[in-house]
This record gives sequence, C-alpha cells and structure tokens, in this order.
Amino acid sequence: MKHLSLIAFVFVLLSQAFFADKASAKDIYFDSKWTLWQNADILIWTPDKEPALDPKEFCLSLRRYNTGIGEPKCRLFGEWERDTIAMRYATWLSNNIEPGLQPHHLKARHPAMMAKFQTLEDKIVLYVADKGNHLLLAIFDENSSEPQAAGTVIKTADKIAQGDEVANAFFDRHTKRRLTKEERLKMESEPDDLYKETPTFRSWAGISAGYAQAQVPLTPYSWYKRHIRSRVGDYRVTKDSVSLWNFMDDSTPLFTLYAGGIWFGFIGGEIFYRYSNHAVKTDDRDSIYEELDHWNFAQHEIGLNVMFARTYEPFKWMDLHLFAFLGFQYSFYSEDIELKDSKKNPSREYETRFKTEDPYKGALFGFGTQCVFLHHYGLSVRTGISSRGKDVYVEPSPDAAAEPTTIGATTVDWFISVGLEYHWTPFR
Repeated sequence: MKHLSLIAFVFVLLSQAFFADKASAKDIYFDSKWTLWQNADILIWTPDKEPALDPKEFCLSLRRYNTGIGEPKCRLFGEWERDTIAMRYATWLSNNIEPGLQPHHLKARHPAMMAKFQTLEDKIVLYVADKGNHLLLAIFDENSSEPQAAGTVIKTADKIAQGDEVANAFFDRHTKRRLTKEERLKMESEPDDLYKETPTFRSWAGISAGYAQAQVPLTPYSWYKRHIRSRVGDYRVTKDSVSLWNFMDDSTPLFTLYAGGIWFGFIGGEIFYRYSNHAVKTDDRDSIYEELDHWNFAQHEIGLNVMFARTYEPFKWMDLHLFAFLGFQYSFYSEDIELKDSKKNPSREYETRFKTEDPYKGALFGFGTQCVFLHHYGLSVRTGISSRGKDVYVEPSPDAAAEPTTIGATTVDWFISVGLEYHWTPFR
C-alpha cells in the first residue's frame, strides 16, 4: 500500500512538472484576427547576426502542425536585414516588446517603414529576436504597420523542436485561399468599410399570421377578467360598454398584409392591413337569442408604423434586423348577423342592438426581428400592443334609450405574429 501511495505521489509531481513546462513553453502577448494564407510565403526577419529559426525546418513544422497550410515557402528576409531603417525598427522592437502592450504601442512611425509593410501583398513577416533563453516573436502583414500578434517561445538548440514551438504558437489557425492578381486588384478597388456603410433604402413586402388577445403576457388576469367574462344580454346589455371585449371574443387569429422600407439602416416606415374575426359573446341563458343563427364582426384595420432598426450580420448569408415600431391605425367593423330561417320578423331588441363606430382610431407599438436570407428572403417575428377607441362624449338625446348603443370607447389588446417577406433594394 505504501508503494502504491509513493508511486501515485511521484506521478502527480511529474504530471504537474510536465504541464507547468508546457504552460511556460509559450507566452502570447496579443493575437489579432490576421489571415494565414494557404501556400503561405513567410519571410523570417531578425535583428540578430545568426537566425535562431531555421527556415527549412520551420516550413516542415508548419506542415506538421497545420495540414491546411499546403506548401508553405519560408526564407530569411534579407532585403529588410540589409535596410538601415528596417533594422533600426527591428532593434527597437527587440527592446520594447513586452507583456501588457497593445499593437498600436509598437506601430512603425517612419513613413519609409510604413510603406514597406504596404508592399508585402499577401506575404507574412515573422519577426524573430533571440533573447537568450527565449525567442521574441511578432507577426506582420500588409494590412497594418503594427504587429498583428506578439509573444515568446522557449529557445532550444534543437532546430526541429524550435520550429515546432513557433508553429504551435501562432500558426495553428484556419487558412484561406490566396487571392489571384485579378482578385487583389478587384479588392483594392472596392470601397472601404466606412464607404460601404453609405445609407441605402431597403424595402420589403410580407404576409403574416398570428394571434391577438386582450391579456398582455406577464400581467395579472384580474385586470381583464371583467371584459373577458362579460356576456351580452338583450343584444346590447353588459356591465359597461367601455371595451369592445365586453361584447366580442378577444382571442382570435390575426392576419396581416404589410409593406415598408427603411432608410440609412435605421429609420423607416411601414403600411399595413390587418384582419381578424370576432364572435359576439351572447348570453346563452337569454331566450331572446333563440331567433339568432350567428352574430360576429370582421375587424379590418389599416395603419402606418414608424420603425427604428439596428442591423447585424452574424453570417454572410443572413442579415439580422432588430426593430421597434410606433404607429397609428383606423379600425372598421363589418357586422355579419343572421336570424334562423324559421324566424321571419326580428324582435325589438334585435333592431336596437349595439353598433360599432366607423372608424375607431388607435395606436400600436412593439418590437420584432427580421431574419433576411441571401439578401431577399425574410422571416419576421413581431409582438406588440394595439389600441382603438372613440370619443366618449355624445350629444344627449331623448331617444337615447331606444337607439343602438355605440360601444368601444377604449379597447386594448396584445398581438404576436410570424411573417414571410421578400426584401429588395430599389436603389443604392
């Protein structure tokens, strides 16, 4: 038992020493998203008289550690090692690269040195400085006159092991196909990122299906219970006539046609038409409805939204537009009521049943998202709250008791919908 404990103790010590050694083998100060090309041309640049990294062994190490790199070419960057300005900058880097510094702190300031980086095309410059017990490394490319990555690896006398250390430190990333001369010329002629953000007008048209109800999610049911449980007696009698939902079913499918556009990728507008059908909540205990076959109202709404959006591009084939909207609408109700065939003459209550306003005026607001695939095909989800109402005050009349009651002073509902859209850009 003692022997097993001793063996376990030694194993733990060796494991800790092994992982500690691995952890200290490299120290990355920073590493940006620089591009590693397939069949890369890597130029080894050093301020030392004797290079600490063998180009041939380093290329073999790259092929071992990164199978996607293809057939890399590695050589000493003699042109820069014979250049006074380049060597002065190389010496300065050797004395100043240290942990905690950001790339812009190490940027080349001399115009001639900055111009040298711009002429690299798709070549990668690997800076290597011998610091005694470790090598100081930095990566440069044509995109900037500051290093894209920097750090250290342990120095070793074994050329193969030294190449493996450097390859493992910075070159274990995905590779990209190198551009042809024609592709590079085309890329150089493209506008820069700021110019690409020049505002454009994006437009769309869509159709959606959804659901609407009086109760807003996450709010107490007690707020709506009086409206939802209300029933209509004698074609017009309820506890109050403030809300349409005292008279009609609030929960119903909702269908929408809409079209809109957005400017500057930020502000836009949308017109819409919404349709839903609402059955009247007649009181089944009231015998007066024995004459009635059916009674419902078709709701038609037209309106205009102002939209505020923010665009993201999580993938090249998908754009994500998050938006909020605020608008107004006019609501019209078309009554559909029929008596049973056996009933020839309607009752007096039927003749004085409640009526709706034409139109109701209201507002709506909410938020949603548009997922646009391949710049044209969209899937939209939105939710919000809409309202409709009428003027409460009416001129008093001595015949008011015999006249139909106009309902719906204030009505609010919540809606959610999912739509299919087509997007296009009429001009840029």
